[in-house]
Parts: sequence; C-alpha cells; structure tokens
Amino acid sequence: MTAMQPGAQTPRDVLASLPRQDRHKPKCGPVRKSTASRKRAYVLIGVHVLIGLHFLHWGLTGESVTPVEPSEAMQTFEEGRVNAGFLLFASLIATTLIFGRWFCGWACHVVALQDLCAWLLGRIGLRPRPVRSRLLVLAPWVVAFQMFLWPHVQHWIDALRKPMPAVSDWQLALFTDDLWRTFPKWIMAPMTILVVGFLIVWWLGAKGFCTYGCPYGAFFTIADRVAPVRVKVTDACDGCGHCTSVCSSNVRVHEEVAKHKQIVDPGCMKCMDCVSVCPKDALYVGVAMPKPFATSQQRIQARSDFTWPEEIALAVIAFVAAQWTFRGAWFGEYVPLLLSVGLGVITAVFALLAWRLWRRDSVTFQHTVLREGGRYTRAGRWALVLLGAWLLFTAHTFGARRLRAAAMEAAREPIQVSIYGGRPFDAERARSALAGIETATAWVALADPELLELHALLRGSIGQHTDAETELLALRARFGHFVYQESSMALAAYCMRDPARRDEGERLLREVLAHNPNNFAARELLARLEALRGR
Repeated sequence: MTAMQPGAQTPRDVLASLPRQDRHKPKCGPVRKSTASRKRAYVLIGVHVLIGLHFLHWGLTGESVTPVEPSEAMQTFEEGRVNAGFLLFASLIATTLIFGRWFCGWACHVVALQDLCAWLLGRIGLRPRPVRSRLLVLAPWVVAFQMFLWPHVQHWIDALRKPMPAVSDWQLALFTDDLWRTFPKWIMAPMTILVVGFLIVWWLGAKGFCTYGCPYGAFFTIADRVAPVRVKVTDACDGCGHCTSVCSSNVRVHEEVAKHKQIVDPGCMKCMDCVSVCPKDALYVGVAMPKPFATSQQRIQARSDFTWPEEIALAVIAFVAAQWTFRGAWFGEYVPLLLSVGLGVITAVFALLAWRLWRRDSVTFQHTVLREGGRYTRAGRWALVLLGAWLLFTAHTFGARRLRAAAMEAAREPIQVSIYGGRPFDAERARSALAGIETATAWVALADPELLELHALLRGSIGQHTDAETELLALRARFGHFVYQESSMALAAYCMRDPARRDEGERLLREVLAHNPNNFAARELLARLEALRGR
C-alpha cells in the first residue's frame, strides 16, 4: 500500500488523510540540496565506526568500557554504579543547556537509522509526511518517567523491598566483561531496526521515533528550551519556506523565524539543513534570548491529525500495547522497552486508521488512497486484511500476557514455600498453579522459558521429581542458562543424588551464591553436598 491511485482526488474531509494533506509546500523556485546533510552523514558514519571499534576492543581483550548509552544511567541510580552511559547522559544534558539539541542530529545512532531509512524509502519513491498528535508526543515523557524516575518512586514507597544506594555510596564502574548484556540480541536487534527504523519512518514520518518514543529526548527537550544557541534569521528572509521543506525534524522553520526571529521548537535537532538551503542566506546559528514557554508552530491544534476523542484513544491504546502487551513478551527473546514503545505507537495509529476505514467514506494513509466515495480501493482491501491481522495478533498477545502474569503470580508462593519453607506447603494450591501455567503456555505464541521453568519447579514441588528433572535438563540444554536461581537449586538437589553429578551440582550452587550470597537455602544445599563428599 504505497502507490497513489491514478487520478485520485484529494478528499474534502480534512481528517480523511492520515497524515493530513494541508502540509507546507515551498515557493520561489526549486529547493537546492542541503550541504549539511552530507556532512552530518559522515559524522554519523564516524559514530558507528567508533561503536564498531568499541565492540572490537571488547572482543579482542575480553573487557572494555561499559556501553556508552544513556539508558545505562538506570544502572547508576538503581545499583550505584557510575558507568560510561551515565557520564555521557549527564554531559549531553549539560551541553544541550548551552548549544541546544545537537546530539540528536549529529551523534545519535537511532537518528542515523531513521535518516538512512528515510533516504532508502525516498529512493523507491516513498516520502512519508509526519503524523502529528497532541497526546502521543507525551509518550517520551512517560517512558522517561518509567526508566529513570519510577525506581525512585518505588524506593520512596517501600525502601526495604526496593533499596537504592545513596549518592555518597556510588562507585565508579567504567569497565565490563559483558558488553552485550544490556543490548537486544540476535532476534530483537533486527526487529528494532525494522520497527524503529523503516516502519515508524514509513508510517509516522521522519524522526517518528524521536517524536513519539525516545525517552532521552524528553530530557533534551527541557534543556533545549533554555539553550541560548539558536537558529536565527535576518531581515533578508522572504518566507519562501525552503527551510521547512528540508527539515527532517518536522519543524515549521519559516513560520517560527517569522514569529519569533528564532526557532523555538525543542524538536529542532540542529541538523543545519535549513541553514544550508536558504536561498537568501538569511538563517544562521547565533546567540539569542530563549523563549522557553513559546508554543512551536507544529504543535498548534489546527495541525493535529486527530480529534480529541481520537487523541485520547491513541494515548490509551499506545500505553496498553506498549506496557501491558508487547513489553517483555517472548518471541524467541523478550521484547525490550524501547521496541515495545515503537510497537505500541504503531498499534495505536493502526487502530485509529482501522476505525476511519470503517467510519469514513474517504481515507488516505500517507500517499495511498484506501477508500474513496464509500468504496474500498484494492490497497484499502489489503489494508483492512493487514490491519485486522495486526490488531488480532495484538489482542492475542495482550490476552496471553494477562494469563502469563496471573499464572506466574499464582506459582510464586508454592515454589517459594517448597524451596525455602517458612509455612506449610499447600499441594492443592501448587496443582492449581501448575494448571494455570499449562494454560498460559498453551496461549503464548512461542515457548516461554520462564513459564517452562515454573512448570518444572511446580512439578517438583508436588513430587513429580523425575519429570521435573527431565524438564530442567532440557531447558538448560536448550537455552544455556536458567532464568530463576530456584531452577539451578532444584537441579543441583537432583544432581546430589548421583555421585557422578555432584560436581555439576556444586557448580550450580556456587553460581547461585555468586549472584546472591545471602541465599540461605543454597548455602544449606552446598553444605549438605560437601557433607556427602566427607569434606
């Protein structure tokens, strides 16, 4: 669904097109090519060369600097480990307070991905316009709160269960021997490239993820509003709009400089494309008095693609899809947070598009007419099938996740009691939890290692030890490790019965204690194993 239908007319209904068709068109002759975009491409290529060298150094030496990623700042707050990611994030916010949002345009690897995808789409004739929403634009703030502030809220609510180290206890930890630990793996990495790159750019416009998903952008937005370094304008400007037509950050440049004599939109990533294409050389970078409370021209109500009821529906669907549907879902690997945000935003827009296809006589998505005069086009019929399939898949994933969460919660207490004691064991409750795990396993799309481990542990708790041991051995052979330390302890207990396997049991227990030295049950098992050996 990419090609415009021959002879298709622009629908009269303002909301018939998604995005709306009342977008800016430049005047006063052809727009010249940006010289800044080529320079920026070279810089972004250099950034990726440095990333490659980082991983090469780790591969050759076995140890390297911790990931230079802002997300690593979470570890600093939660564990008191001052890593390279935290130092980078702090320095970026500090420099943004002066120079504005420069990092996003010139050094962010996700922006490089989106720009590359936009360029490739343009090569095949797809030049998507940005979808504009008044509520979805708040998504980065929600994600930022969950990543960086929610752990503090949990600590304030229950300091005993959710302890956080004081700033005075923070320690420098700039090196790691497991650089891949916090990155998406071999399944989710290409999925992230596909969703955050191609699909969001194709369906939501250039910088779609920056606008509707990036949590770091929320912090940069605040800092940018007070930054004195701005794109400014001289009196030579004649409002031709060439600057707006090349802005991949979706800023209404010609309107902003006409109204404020500078760009006030915090979405401006200082790409400098607008400056380089100005036929009058009227735009330049300089120092100006910030206007932190000015409303950017792309945020005014008249330019939104949705009514307020639609906006509210978008926000609710995006949140539910991201947080309670896709985040942590198992599809060979667990879906990470930022990928789930991208999937949530796409799902919300798709749901609204499906609604419009059902309710409106004329509907256009990007440059493709899906319905006209009450009749579905061929592309529209395909869109209905694909949208229906995606929404059904999302609904199934949501239901499976709810079953999974309920089953795991029910399994928690029987397993804890069977391994750690503390209260009488309820066999009937354990059997009921086992049935719940089996139901949830039948619903999930792919075999979930957490559910499979809980299934084995519950079988062991009700005396089905042979089957439990067989399942645990199969899981370790299949996935290479256990999710729960209780699985390692249970398998170690089975290994203790066979003198030939006691070394294996000891290794499992020592791995548990290396990660949790206060696990008294593992210490007791290790003491029993050593007693069997006569140590």
